Amino acid sequence: MVEYIDQLIGALGPLGLLVLGVAAALEYVVPPFPGDTVTLLGGVYAVRGEQSMVLVFLVVTVGSVVGAAINYAVGHWLAGRFDANPGRSYFGISHARLSEVQSRMRRNGPWLLLANRFLPGIRGLIFVAAGASRMPRINALGLGALSAMAHTGLVLALGAAVGGNLERLSALMSRYQYAVVGLVAVGAVAVLVRMFARRRAPAPGP
Repeated sequence: MVEYIDQLIGALGPLGLLVLGVAAALEYVVPPFPGDTVTLLGGVYAVRGEQSMVLVFLVVTVGSVVGAAINYAVGHWLAGRFDANPGRSYFGISHARLSEVQSRMRRNGPWLLLANRFLPGIRGLIFVAAGASRMPRINALGLGALSAMAHTGLVLALGAAVGGNLERLSALMSRYQYAVVGLVAVGAVAVLVRMFARRRAPAPGP
């Protein structure tokens, strides 16, 4: 997989930058897309002198913000559909469930947006929720941009650390993905335990 993407970007020359930007956007719209791997390759190409590190950083960051903006627009559209037809469900989401998501985003939204780029698989849903809760677009995308810059800088540094060695890149990417999935799993378990504890807690007396 990594070798194929490496060959594709190399064959495209300067247009390889477009691949990096599109990959960053698709990570939000199509969560299984291996955008982090493509970004790592951007770091490798920068070290090889085939791409400018600063330019790769800017392209990937802009791509991430574009993907986030698309998901925000989807969430905003979804909220409008519920306002027009409150009794209906869309994509399996009820109005009650939407209200719960909106409440959570009002409490924890800024922190989730700041961490979104480090949460593969759910980063796109965070912006859908932000749009559905009608958080100010400029605030949501601004926080998303900060997250994207921090994450892109880290991933490019990892890519630069392996130079042009694709075998080391593959191993590093696997470890990175396992670590992130592990952290997300621990967080999910913590949330479930908290929800279960709340349900088991006795109701307050009269």
